Amino acid sequence: MTDYLTLAGYRIAYTSAGSSSDPPIILVHGLMSHRGVWTRTMEMLKEHFFCVAFDLPGFGDSDKPKGGDYSIARQAECVLTIADHFGFKTFSVIGHSMGGQIATYLAATLAPRRVHKLISVDGVVTGKLSDRAQHLNRLLVLVGKGFPAIYNPSLALSKWKPYAYWAFKVWFDNPAKLPFDSWELDRRMAMNPKSAWSASAAWDSLNATDLTSMLKHITTPTLIIFGEEDGTVPASQAHLFKAQLPSAQLVLIKDCGHFPMYETFDEYIKPLQLFLMQ
Repeated sequence: MTDYLTLAGYRIAYTSAGSSSDPPIILVHGLMSHRGVWTRTMEMLKEHFFCVAFDLPGFGDSDKPKGGDYSIARQAECVLTIADHFGFKTFSVIGHSMGGQIATYLAATLAPRRVHKLISVDGVVTGKLSDRAQHLNRLLVLVGKGFPAIYNPSLALSKWKPYAYWAFKVWFDNPAKLPFDSWELDRRMAMNPKSAWSASAAWDSLNATDLTSMLKHITTPTLIIFGEEDGTVPASQAHLFKAQLPSAQLVLIKDCGHFPMYETFDEYIKPLQLFLMQ
């Protein structure tokens, strides 16, 4: 079920699960993604935690005003505003990809005392993505910013498996392992013409935000989960995170790309649950 709230002039879509009397978790999706990536995760956590997953401004079902501020810092502030709305004095945060970058920024600089636990799932650290993502996919997004209609033929073609497997090669170690329909919504959200401007602006800020020097300031318990075959965020960034924050726990998953919550759910959810329950 989708609910909405208005924060700082934005209409924000969110989904919640669990009892509001339980410890809270805020879940943050990645670039050109949506809150739906957390559906199965929330189902596994809702017995012991109150989970809130929301669409960042500019993505999913939330408002996408052209010219809005889609910087990493502003999106981190949005997470805090969500926490304030629900009355969370402290909370755990789980972020994927750009969402991991946002969550880490939050724990390192913006509100370190409010983040109870931090989980970064294939999160961006240096601000740089893989060569393919940074050059080919980034070029497509730049073209889309000027000509949003280009997303429409791409979306139509994405219903054809060979094209989808090529276009989203950076997402999975082996997309053929997954039921094709299971990530159909993700393809639609990534190719939404209404997100053309916000996607490009967010990508600019993602590239400009290098967290390396900030990591040592994180004091909250931290878990890093990473697919070893991630074609979007190189796994070397997981090792960098661990090197800069030795107290962090690092879980590397074999035969897994950028979406462990889809490709290798059991290997992803078990350490996540254990970490949160400690």
